[in-house]
Amino acid sequence: MPENIQQELMQFQQLQSQYQIIVSQLQSLKLEINETEAALAELSKTENPVVYKSIGSILVKSEKADMLDDLNKKKESISIRITTIEKQEDRVKKKLEEMQKNLQKALGGQPASS
Repeated sequence: MPENIQQELMQFQQLQSQYQIIVSQLQSLKLEINETEAALAELSKTENPVVYKSIGSILVKSEKADMLDDLNKKKESISIRITTIEKQEDRVKKKLEEMQKNLQKALGGQPASS
């Protein structure tokens, strides 16, 4: 196999690894935003103005309004990160598809290894 094709194949495999990391990050962020939304929903139900938040292994007294504000800011921040990572995922996926087509042509129509 020519050296340039071997190089491209290595780049393809590195990009696949990068793509898997991006997908994993995206899943983690989506889980985190779901947890934040659930916390917001529960917090909205309580009428008590004083709540407790977990910091490490301790509970700390907090005002409900402050907690709502913190959770809404956290949700907004996570949403922005999700949008950014989704765009990155899309770019990497398109690049992978393009590289796979090029490798298949270079290898005579054989499917590129993954």
